[in-house]
Amino acid sequence: MSRIFKIVLIILAPVVAGLVAPLWGRAREAHTRIPASQALTQAYMGTLCRPPDDLEVLRWDSRPFENQELLPALELSPEGRKVNEIRRVYLDVLRRDPIDGDCATLRDWVEGPLDAAEVRRGIAGSSEARRVNQVRQVFIDALGRDPAGWDNSSLRRWVDSELTPAEIRRRLAALKPMVGVHYFTWYRTKDGGWGNDGTVVRDSTQKPVLGWYASSDPVVIDVQLGQMATAGIDFVIVHVNAESPPGWSNARLFFSRLGQHKLRAAVMLDGLYTRPATLKATWVAKAKAEFTGHANYFFLHGKPLIMLYSATADFAIPGIALRNVYWTDSYEPGKNTFNASLVLYPHDWPFWAPSPQPAVNGVVPVVPGYIDTHLGRERSMEHPRNDGQLYHDQWRRALALRPELIVIYSWNEYFEQTAIEPTEAWGDRYLQWTACYVAHAHRGTTGPC
Repeated sequence: MSRIFKIVLIILAPVVAGLVAPLWGRAREAHTRIPASQALTQAYMGTLCRPPDDLEVLRWDSRPFENQELLPALELSPEGRKVNEIRRVYLDVLRRDPIDGDCATLRDWVEGPLDAAEVRRGIAGSSEARRVNQVRQVFIDALGRDPAGWDNSSLRRWVDSELTPAEIRRRLAALKPMVGVHYFTWYRTKDGGWGNDGTVVRDSTQKPVLGWYASSDPVVIDVQLGQMATAGIDFVIVHVNAESPPGWSNARLFFSRLGQHKLRAAVMLDGLYTRPATLKATWVAKAKAEFTGHANYFFLHGKPLIMLYSATADFAIPGIALRNVYWTDSYEPGKNTFNASLVLYPHDWPFWAPSPQPAVNGVVPVVPGYIDTHLGRERSMEHPRNDGQLYHDQWRRALALRPELIVIYSWNEYFEQTAIEPTEAWGDRYLQWTACYVAHAHRGTTGPC
């Protein structure tokens, strides 16, 4: 019987295999048979570093969903917790986010048998980790500050280069910051006041020397560009309300006037806050198509810079440097109040901060003052100018930190009273101080202004 049984098995094996193989193949195909919406796919890739399976597609795409519901559900699941644990290991040890282009390796760790502590030991022993520690020490020696956690973006820029530690040290020691300024395109007269669709500047606010101007006036733009260029500012961050056609129109006009000056400019998309990743990606792609081909567009590390204002950068657009610029009461890694994970990510930039302000991913913000107590917000803040003292303090701090970029908030944001353009109240004093400090930045020096 044993011999007959073996013969039967030999005969039946290929038959069974022939029957099972198509079924197995169909089962594997069925695992990803139901196409997911782009919004769901991006949410899963941005949170778990994988696309959704069929059951997940049926659960979420069978009805309308909001990211405010979906993302916490993914992050708080057992899988989401493990992804975040290992993601933090990458950020702590390698100072990079594996969500950005390294999902295959991340998923190997997530699906493997090792716990987070064992994964940490494995990653810490890698040649990449040794390179990170080496370059980190170069930063400390050359700039007198530790980039770990706070300035991962700058650290990784040099880690990923082929330069030797000695050459990196030489280049860091010679670093001279570039200076940018936030610029707003939303002003017009409205209902007897001056402002935008949502807010009107009160009469008590300092009036620009140019008067209650329209942001669509090319003469006004030319004067402002001339003033910025005279101050030595390197680039302008042009705020565009993504869902406002006049905002796009005014931004196009601004870029059309740039050719007469040496200034460069980059676009920041405002108003997208909690919009789905697919919608944010659509607006960013539109900005890329419309503006980045301009001769005066600002490039960061070889790529055109596009920024979001307070909207998580949870999607990818090839060929650009994407940054999320936001205000939070703590940028500190592990305590960051903007990100639910409390992590400061390499693509995060600071909008402004009270003194002493931090260096965050290559950027130190500078503000002349900030007051929003008159805007009726649930939480209001007041940081008086003190006749320019705050501006001086912030600039000295920025120059001492020797970042890659110093960004002023702002040229003309009058609602929160952060403007530095000439006004009837202070004349051109802030313009003169700015020119002095920008000159220090370009020389790599510090000193009074």
